[in-house]
Amino acid sequence: MVSIRASLAKLIRPERAPTLEAAEAAYDSGRHADAAALFRVLAEQHASVPAELRLGQLYESGTGVLQNFVEAARWFRSAADHGSVPAMARLGEIYLTGLAAPGTATPAALQRMNKSWSEDSLLQRLYPGGLAVAQDLEAAAAWNTKAAEAGDAAAQARLGHQYASGLGLARDLDIAERWFNAAADQEHAAGELGLGMLYAGAYGERGAQSRALEWLERCAARGNSTADLCLGLLLLFGEGVEHDAVRAAALLEKAAEKGQPAAMFHLGELYRRGWGLAQSASAAETWLRRAASRGYVKAWLSLVQLFRTGPDPDLITAAALCRQAADLGDGDAQYVLGQFYLSGEGVQRDPAEAARWIAKAADQNVTVAYDRLGAMYAEGFGLPQDFQAAADWFHRAAAQGDANALYHLGTLRLGGLGMPRDVRAALKWYLQAAEKGSGSACLQLGILYATGDSLRQDYALAARWYTRAAANGEAAGNYNLAFLHFRGLGVAQDSAQGIALLRQAAKAGSVAAAWALYRQYSEGEYVRADRAQAAASLVRAAQLGSAAAACLLAQRLERAEPQARPTPQQVLELLTACATAGHADAQTALGLLYFDGKHVPANPALAMRWFSSAAAPSQRRASGTEASTPVPRR
Repeated sequence: MVSIRASLAKLIRPERAPTLEAAEAAYDSGRHADAAALFRVLAEQHASVPAELRLGQLYESGTGVLQNFVEAARWFRSAADHGSVPAMARLGEIYLTGLAAPGTATPAALQRMNKSWSEDSLLQRLYPGGLAVAQDLEAAAAWNTKAAEAGDAAAQARLGHQYASGLGLARDLDIAERWFNAAADQEHAAGELGLGMLYAGAYGERGAQSRALEWLERCAARGNSTADLCLGLLLLFGEGVEHDAVRAAALLEKAAEKGQPAAMFHLGELYRRGWGLAQSASAAETWLRRAASRGYVKAWLSLVQLFRTGPDPDLITAAALCRQAADLGDGDAQYVLGQFYLSGEGVQRDPAEAARWIAKAADQNVTVAYDRLGAMYAEGFGLPQDFQAAADWFHRAAAQGDANALYHLGTLRLGGLGMPRDVRAALKWYLQAAEKGSGSACLQLGILYATGDSLRQDYALAARWYTRAAANGEAAGNYNLAFLHFRGLGVAQDSAQGIALLRQAAKAGSVAAAWALYRQYSEGEYVRADRAQAAASLVRAAQLGSAAAACLLAQRLERAEPQARPTPQQVLELLTACATAGHADAQTALGLLYFDGKHVPANPALAMRWFSSAAAPSQRRASGTEASTPVPRR
C-alpha cells in the first residue's frame, strides 16, 4: 500500500526551478509578463547574466513591464559588471546620446516628476530614479572601450566616432582610424561609414577623397542610407574625385526615400538648380518642404530662394517662409528676413523691424549681419544714429575679415565720425580693405591720392587705384579713370580711352558714366558730337533708373531727327519704370504724354492718376545730382 506521505508528495509536487529556456519560451509565445517575471527571478536569485541583459531590454522596450529607461540602464549595468559584452555595448550607446523620457510619458506627467521629491505621488513610486537617462560622454567612452576591446564591432565604430569628434575623449584621429578599421574588418557598416567620413574630411584634417569614395561605396552597397547621402555629396562637391551630378542625384533620392532629411534638402536643391536632373520648381518645393518638416531648418531658406527667384516669384510666400525659419531661431533666416524688411519685399518696408531681425542674427554670430548693423547705426536707419555703436559692430565684422567693415572703419576715421578725424588711420583701414578685394576702398584710395586730401597728391597712384576699383566691380573706378585720361593726369592723355572707360562704366551700371557720355556726345568736348550716340547714352541712363534722363528723352520726341531719338514706346516704358519707382518728375511727364495723346493713345483718367501721384508729398523728387560732376568723386 502506498503510504500517505508518498501520495501527498505526488499531489503537492514543488515547482521546477525557472530556467532561461522557460523564460524565452514564455516570451516567444507572447506571455511577456510571465517571461519578465521569470527573468527577474533568474537575475535576482540566480545572478544569471543573460537574464539581467534580457531584463534591461524588456524595460527599455516596455515589453511585459512598465517602460523604464532608468531601470533598463540599471540592469544593463549589472549584466555589464558581470561581463556581458552586449550590455557593455548598449550602455556605451545609451550614454553617448542619452535617453529622453519615454514617449508614453505625457507633459503633465513630466511636470509632476519635476516637482519636489518630498511629495508623495504614484509617479514617484513607479519611477524613483526618474524617467530619462542623461547623456554622459565619459561613461559612454568607458563602456564603448570595454565592449570594443572585447570585439563588439558597433562599439568599435562608436569609439572611433568619439575619438574623431573629441566626445568624452581627447580628439585623436589616428586612434579613431584604428577603431573604425577594426569595425570595418568585421564588415560592420558603421565602421565603413566612419572611415569614409574620416577620409572625406568630415572630422577634420584627414582629407583623402579617393579612399573616402572606396569606403562609402562599400557601405552604400549594404543599403546604408547615410552612406548614400555622404557618397552623393562627395560626388557633388568632393575634391580629388570625378564629379557626377547624375549619380549623386540618384543616391540622394535613395537616401531621401529612406527618410534622411539632409538628403531631402540636397535633392531639393538639385531640382531647384537643375543639377544632375531636370530643373523642377515643383519637385524642389516638395523635397525642401519634406526636409523642413523634419527639422532641417536650412531647407526653409532654400524655399525662400525658390519663391523669391523662381520662374514665378512669390515674394509674399517667400517672406512668410523666411519668417517661419527666423522664428525657429535660424540666424541666417533672421538676417534674410531683415533684408526683406529693408527692401519691402513681400512685407511692408520697416527699417526698425529690419534692424530687430538683423540684430538677432548678429547675436547668433551671423558675421554678415555685423557690417549691416554697423551701417544702420552709422546711417541712423532703423536705429538711432550712433557712430560709436557703428564702429563697435564694424570692428567685430573686421575681426572676421569683412572687407566692407574695414572700408567703413576707414570712412568713419576719414570723416571724424564718432572719433577724431585721422586720414592716416583711414588710409590703413582702406588699404586692408583693398587687399581683401573691396572695390569701394580702392576707389576711395584713388580719390584720396587724386585730391591730395592730407596726402601727397599723386595722379599716377590714383589711376592705379581706380583701375583696381574697376577690376573689383566698382564701376566708378572706370568713370574717374576716364577723366584722368581726358586730362592726361597720371596717365597718357587719350580721349578714345576715356570714352571707352565711360562706356565700360555705363555698361556696369554707372548712371554718372551714362550722363557723362551724353554730355560728351552732345557737347563734343573730348569726342566728336554725335546726336544718335547722345540719345543712346540717355537711354542707358534712363534704363539705370535716371528719371531726369527719361524726362529728357520725352522732350526729345518733339525733335525732327528720328535717328537721334528713341521710339515713343521705348520712352513710354522708361518713363513708366521711373514713375513706378516713385520719381515725381517722371510721373508728371508720363501724365502729360497720356493727357496730350500725341505719341501715345490719349487716356485722361490715367493721366490724372499720374498727376495725383506726382503731387503726393511722399514722392521722391528727381534731382539733377544724377548727372554729378566728374573726378574727384566721393
